Amino acid sequence: MNRAIRALFVALLIGTLGIACGSEETGGGGQVTVERLPDVEPNLPAVPTLPPPPHPTQYADSSYSVYGVRARLQNTVNTEVDITGYIVEIYIPPECPEGENCPPAAAPHMWIADTATEPDREKRMTIVDYAENHAQIEEAIADAEAGREPPDLPEGAPPPIPTDFAVGAKIKVHGRFTRMSGTGFNISEGLLEYRSHTILEAPPGGGEET
Repeated sequence: MNRAIRALFVALLIGTLGIACGSEETGGGGQVTVERLPDVEPNLPAVPTLPPPPHPTQYADSSYSVYGVRARLQNTVNTEVDITGYIVEIYIPPECPEGENCPPAAAPHMWIADTATEPDREKRMTIVDYAENHAQIEEAIADAEAGREPPDLPEGAPPPIPTDFAVGAKIKVHGRFTRMSGTGFNISEGLLEYRSHTILEAPPGGGEET
């Protein structure tokens, strides 16, 4: 192939490539065509409105509500806390008919809640270990009614047995918040081992005492 034919072949090849590139990249008109994608409209669910907590976590005196001490379980479990609530129920041992062999009664315990008439047992807090048995409570109440002062307790002894628990009373209880008490009560959401208490409001109409 002589030099002239080779030059003509190269020119034709370059021209062919140029035409091909021009028609692919510019659409044959010499201007770049840009295709616009359709706008994307996100289809997201509406942001849910979270309901407010049913009760304050803590009150002005730093005591917890029943709701609050459980809401902060990771920080409050196995610690000494104050809980403010209402006494909604006090355990009363069932009567055993004379001559029957009945199972022993459970140790004294009661329930407090954030409202005075809370029917949901899962929203109640069990208070335990304020007496070993019900005979101790009856004796302490008899002594209080007779004006006899409880004896001085040595250091490390259990706290004095309370005699003023009554259904409907508003109470602030101090104790150890735990899942299992030393006397065998076991509640996964927590219970309170009693240490002391203050009656904040007397129950309407006197209430039902222990």
